[in-house]
Amino acid sequence: MTETLCKRCGTLAQIYSRKEHFCQQCFCTFVSSKQRKQMMSDAYFQDIFKVMHQDKVRTEEQAAAENAASRVLVPLSLGSSSLTMLDILNDTLKEQKLTQRGKTGFHVDALICFKRPELNELKKQVNKLSTIRYKENQSSIKFHYVDLESFYNEPEFQLLILSKKYLCSSIDGSKSNIKSLLEQCPNSTSREDLLTFVTRHLVKKYAFQNNHKAILWGHSMTKLADETMSLVVKGRGEHISSLIDSSQPDFDYGGKFRHLYPLKDVLLSEVDAYCYSSGLDKFLVNYTPQDTLLLTKHSETKSIGKLIKNMTINEMVRKYFDDIEKDYSNVISTVVRTADKLAEPKKIEPQEKCTLCKGNIHTLGPNWLQSITVEEGYAVKTEEEKELYRKWCDSDLRNQRDEALALVDSVTSRGNPVPLCYGCIITLGGVKNRCVTWPRDSDNELNQTLKEFELRDEE
Repeated sequence: MTETLCKRCGTLAQIYSRKEHFCQQCFCTFVSSKQRKQMMSDAYFQDIFKVMHQDKVRTEEQAAAENAASRVLVPLSLGSSSLTMLDILNDTLKEQKLTQRGKTGFHVDALICFKRPELNELKKQVNKLSTIRYKENQSSIKFHYVDLESFYNEPEFQLLILSKKYLCSSIDGSKSNIKSLLEQCPNSTSREDLLTFVTRHLVKKYAFQNNHKAILWGHSMTKLADETMSLVVKGRGEHISSLIDSSQPDFDYGGKFRHLYPLKDVLLSEVDAYCYSSGLDKFLVNYTPQDTLLLTKHSETKSIGKLIKNMTINEMVRKYFDDIEKDYSNVISTVVRTADKLAEPKKIEPQEKCTLCKGNIHTLGPNWLQSITVEEGYAVKTEEEKELYRKWCDSDLRNQRDEALALVDSVTSRGNPVPLCYGCIITLGGVKNRCVTWPRDSDNELNQTLKEFELRDEE
């Protein structure tokens, strides 16, 4: 049997992607080149990642200070994408040391946002990464931990509740926690949405308070595509442009940093193949990489997927992209390219931000929802309907409904109106009693000290 050879170097091929055969080394170089291209996509990011030297405009001391100040934040989930991105950053640092007389152009802070039951496993894997995989760059790559519960380490809280008219009111509330927040959610999609808001806020706040110049999100092209489509489905399409924009600073957090998606030109299956090829697969947590691009499969048995009814919207969109990627990968790239071209819609006047997701509000969601909602109930007529109605009146559902309506009336009468975007109106509408406890924004929120976080640094 004729052996298949790598098209680039002529050695034995082990991966097939984009109609080309690769050996492991050439494939890792291919993926790395895609990321490095994004890291040098404009002058701002070039100044972050390249090594500064003494020249006509800066002294040796100034160049060293610029290199030391070039710090990037990497939110690390220990899934395949974020770990691949970190691995390529590590390789970049090693090459800079080798070619730039021991100097490096940037420093990496990897941030792990954790739930407490997960901490021990995460620390175990991170310790392996730090002492084995990234031993040569321990001074340039630091790992930090942030407890998701620190989201509620705020001095003031508010109870947000949605009325029947889809208007949101706020009153003073008591301190809550992540567990209580997630228990109020009736489905996995709403839990994922709220947890995403919490995580994103903690990451951005950490970047602001530690003077990072960029946040590097480990989203593959597939992840960006499913995020784009999911936002549309969930009524958050107006936020697509601001989410993936790498050209402007994040002014909601002081304008100190920009966002970058270094793996936006790499498919998830290619990221997973990189993990197998580079030996990263043994460091992954709660994720099994695909072996669809490998010529020699790692496992003959397929994992049992979730039932559709148990999937989040993001998971359903991801399943669709996984199913078509082999034959129609251009669909995924088209979605991402289209999202890149989207501009932010015109803001309404006066400009407002959503109380939950912090996104700009461009449409008056309550007005539209009121215009399409039928509020009058259907009259009970048949004996069967009367019997079902009697059973409902005697059930806990009736009591829960009455309690929710009483709470809405109470908050609406004494609370203050607060803005919500259309997507968050839908999310809050599905939460138990249509209410959540949320930290109240304050003018000096971003200037509070890092003591708000429950941080543990790996030295």
